[in-house]
Amino acid sequence: MKSPQELRFISTVKREGILPAGSCITAAVSGGADSICMLHMMMRFRKHMSWSLSVLHIDHSYRKSSGTDAEFVRSVATSLDLPFILRRFASRIRKNSPEADFSAARQAVYEEVAGDGLVAVAHTASDRAETLLMRLLEGAGLRGLGGMDYFGVGPVRRPMLDLTAYEIRQYLAGRNHAWVEDETNAAGTFLRNRIRHGILEPLESEFPGVSRRIASSSANLGSWRRVAEGLTLTALGQLSPPGCPEGLSRQSFQRYERALRLSMLWEICGRPRGGAAELEKADSWIQTGGEGEKLLPGGTILSAGRDLLVFTKSEGGRWR
Repeated sequence: MKSPQELRFISTVKREGILPAGSCITAAVSGGADSICMLHMMMRFRKHMSWSLSVLHIDHSYRKSSGTDAEFVRSVATSLDLPFILRRFASRIRKNSPEADFSAARQAVYEEVAGDGLVAVAHTASDRAETLLMRLLEGAGLRGLGGMDYFGVGPVRRPMLDLTAYEIRQYLAGRNHAWVEDETNAAGTFLRNRIRHGILEPLESEFPGVSRRIASSSANLGSWRRVAEGLTLTALGQLSPPGCPEGLSRQSFQRYERALRLSMLWEICGRPRGGAAELEKADSWIQTGGEGEKLLPGGTILSAGRDLLVFTKSEGGRWR
């Protein structure tokens, strides 16, 4: 008999089509409760879905106990008779916040190990709710509020997005599955941790189930974000004057709503992770008649004339 958590997991997988039958899947396992639960869920349905599974552990060498975590995950993979892949970094890049650096490093590894297959990561409904609150605090628009999606960048898929952290720990405890606790999850230096312990946990105590409802709101916003992305691409396709596919009609661009103008600029710049303030300044500059050149996020150069907006990419060549 399948548990409620298992039923929700496989329902998400099939409904969203994120891990099709017969897929070659690499499970990214940190050793924490969420990823250990995901691995056991995938083992539960491996035969049913004809999945080929392997286990990936990434050691960022950020904590003294990280080596112990790697060995724990290796032992779990061995006990399940699954191939184990370890990637270890000597130190982080230190260009951005630790979270941003870790995310970039993980994505590079995911692209490397996936091959023609997929990578499953264990973000949960609780993570989704935390992300939405983080974006609200930042004053994000629809793009940011959409938060996590079942389909991540490239080969990344998120099959655990409909399960909360509480449900996951309840499932593991009921089956005597061990996991490791990351001590940095309690560190107040990370904004996500402060939101988790200072905002979501008190809310959950006062309004049980609120994390799932917030996550549901994020999913709805994510759906509208995809609608907005379609409108953005359609608008861009309509803005190029006849015979000039490398530029946009300035007059036509200025007639669109501000949100759509900003979305078009973001798309042209290659969807950069940051730079919202710079895009807003560029939009205001265009609306008030500014002419000349302006550097946009991602290294894109905007050349604004009286009638035409032309965008040159940092790697050379113009945006089309």
